[in-house]
Amino acid sequence: MPVTLKAARILITIQVAFGLVGSGLFLALFFSSFVWVYLLVLAFVAGSTALLGWLLSRWDSRRIYLRWSLVAMQVVPAGVEVVDMVLYSTVDWRSVVVGNSFGWVVVVLLLLPSAGRWFDKPRELR
Repeated sequence: MPVTLKAARILITIQVAFGLVGSGLFLALFFSSFVWVYLLVLAFVAGSTALLGWLLSRWDSRRIYLRWSLVAMQVVPAGVEVVDMVLYSTVDWRSVVVGNSFGWVVVVLLLLPSAGRWFDKPRELR
């Protein structure tokens, strides 16, 4: 496995760990206030963390769909956040770049040619 993919795997693991902590915090926030909007946010955070963790567990399969699924899992939340900032007129470059820095770094690492070669192994090796 190339070093860039090892770095991407570590960053995704950190994202899953932060997602688990965030899920616990939103669960505590919901039960302390019973605001139902927090339950929706909890469902989104827990669901995306579970999906990202499941994709991370499939890493050794080296399937091409896994690579593109991981890219989508990084781009979609960043895109939703950018749309939210545009709707509320709070968008600036620092929020777009710094706020989603782990996601953007993982996307760049997964789009490198070495990642493409590693994930696209011949069929007889699958």
